[in-house]
Amino acid sequence: MLERVAFAVAAGCLLGLSSLMVVSLLAPERRLWPAGDDDRKRRVYLAFSRPLLPAVFATGVLDWNAGPLAAPWHIGVGAVGVLAAFAVLSRSAVDLGEDATEGREDELRTDGLYRYTRNPQNVGYVLLFATYAVLANSPLVGALAVAVAVFSVLQVLAEEAWLRDTYGDAYEAYCERVPRFVGLRTLTRALDDD
Repeated sequence: MLERVAFAVAAGCLLGLSSLMVVSLLAPERRLWPAGDDDRKRRVYLAFSRPLLPAVFATGVLDWNAGPLAAPWHIGVGAVGVLAAFAVLSRSAVDLGEDATEGREDELRTDGLYRYTRNPQNVGYVLLFATYAVLANSPLVGALAVAVAVFSVLQVLAEEAWLRDTYGDAYEAYCERVPRFVGLRTLTRALDDD
């Protein structure tokens, strides 16, 4: 029963966040994301985003091993994936910086992990949720991972409109060089860098 409450909180957060992105896409003059210097927009975003990770974590703990995966392989695969996701998230947050993450005008970042994917934070979050679902062997967390992937696409599309308006030709050139998420160019560039 408690796992359903935690799931409902996480799903509500994702619905709220996705709604913010849809408004930003359909009514750019009322853009809610990125928040930029607007504290009201930032507070609304944080009201949905802050409880999300604890609610997903609680869902996984409470729904632990409710899925079909055979133990113990899911624990090892999931743990490695979660650690990799945290590494991607940590590095991409450092590469981008807080001001740029929140949409305050800054320089266009194209180095670090941003030379492989235009959205390493989104890739990291999708990886985190998907591998946590495997680790916990939780169908509920699996459903949340799908919802996070949908939200991530909406968020990226909302950000891209702002990035085009803010950085113009420099952003367009960046889009031509680097994939939105992860692709063949990501892998070949990573192999060439070694």
